[in-house]
Amino acid sequence: MIIMAKKTIGISRDLIIHPGETIGDILVDRGMSQAELAARTGVTPAYVSNVIAGKKDISAKFALALEYALGVSKSFWINLQANYDAELVEAKVHESITDEERVARDRLKDIVKYLRETGKMPQREAVEESILSLRKALQISNVANLKGMVPEGALRMSAKTRVDPYVMGAWLRLCQMTGEGREVKSRFDEKKVDELVAETKRVMCTTEGSPQTALRELYDRYGIYLSVVRNFKGAPVQGFVSKKPDGSYQMVLTLRGAFADIFWFTLFHELGHIVNGDVTKTAYFIDYDVTSDEEMGANSFAADKVIDPDDYKIFVEAADYSLNAIRTFAMSQRIRPYMVIGRLQREKRIDYDQYSSEKVRYTWA
Repeated sequence: MIIMAKKTIGISRDLIIHPGETIGDILVDRGMSQAELAARTGVTPAYVSNVIAGKKDISAKFALALEYALGVSKSFWINLQANYDAELVEAKVHESITDEERVARDRLKDIVKYLRETGKMPQREAVEESILSLRKALQISNVANLKGMVPEGALRMSAKTRVDPYVMGAWLRLCQMTGEGREVKSRFDEKKVDELVAETKRVMCTTEGSPQTALRELYDRYGIYLSVVRNFKGAPVQGFVSKKPDGSYQMVLTLRGAFADIFWFTLFHELGHIVNGDVTKTAYFIDYDVTSDEEMGANSFAADKVIDPDDYKIFVEAADYSLNAIRTFAMSQRIRPYMVIGRLQREKRIDYDQYSSEKVRYTWA
């Protein structure tokens, strides 16, 4: 019968040597008794015995006494004790994994796959090892703590939208980590919003393929660090915005749906949250599918900035939704035709499958 050895995590307890054993070895080499060392260091023989037996640690005070008594520097003993403590923690780390973390890990399969694809987690690991790697990758002491990062509002979404608090928390950590240590060239100035809107439309109309790089450079100049983070099943979010102490902002978008008109509208929508004061220095803002004053306000901002409301009223009153009319109107607003088509579809003025060839999809990394 072949018995498979169970793989363990960390250092074996049998291989960890208490620094007291080193003291014992030195005493043997020098022919010195524990009682003599106790006398030289000013402690009791029982204390020396307990340190050598690994029942007591070497304190900074005792390390200094050993420097004088044995001629071995105090830093040696302090470092020896510190290394022992660290190894002990490593040996015990697998014991810290909770049942809830195992449940969370099972629900985070897509997150783990993404982290492995991006080199943030090892490719092949046992489940418990992957939990420890997940802690490091998301910079969180317990994977189960992810659910505590999710605002209550995100968990009160409509019944048709499935929210997994662990996935939502992990997505939030990815957003936060994307912006950590990143600086922009200037501070956000609300007086320049119309200028930023015009520049955003210019990028929309002139950039072929993925506009991700052009947008990042543009928003950087206006005090906003912009990035795109992959969306995951269980985290039905559109965006994330936070304000930094220096007055700049971080804005993260997803590609839910992948349609370009949704992406651009969401971009203007998130800008609306900043302009409307929905983001504070002490609280980030997660954009999810709920009806609220903040969401309605951001929607109104986006709709009016993408298309002039007075011009749009005239356009819909004419009720000419031919492709030529749409293209002409889009050109007058300095936007792509798919923006007009998307709005007409959402308002049910035309069918969702109408002009489908004009709709653009983004597939960004």
